[in-house]
Amino acid sequence: MDTHEQEKLKILVQELAQLIHAVLVRSPELQSTVQGIEERGYRVDLVLASMTRIQKKEFQHQPEPAETEPTEFDKEFLKALRIRSDDAPNP
Repeated sequence: MDTHEQEKLKILVQELAQLIHAVLVRSPELQSTVQGIEERGYRVDLVLASMTRIQKKEFQHQPEPAETEPTEFDKEFLKALRIRSDDAPNP
């Protein structure tokens, strides 16, 4: 995939994420549920991890991904979800 095609795909994926966000924000069911939780004295932080996998239609053999170290973003995201990674020190 050339750079131009990658950039086009990146923009389309961003548009998809924005659309999903807009739909959720307008959801009366979501708003009602969040309001019910907040009325009981809890704060709601809605975190959506949008994982989008896009593959070409034709079959292409892909090698197994190599294991990598978590990035600072990964660590902060897990911390926000209150998930401790295996390499984190015990409190």
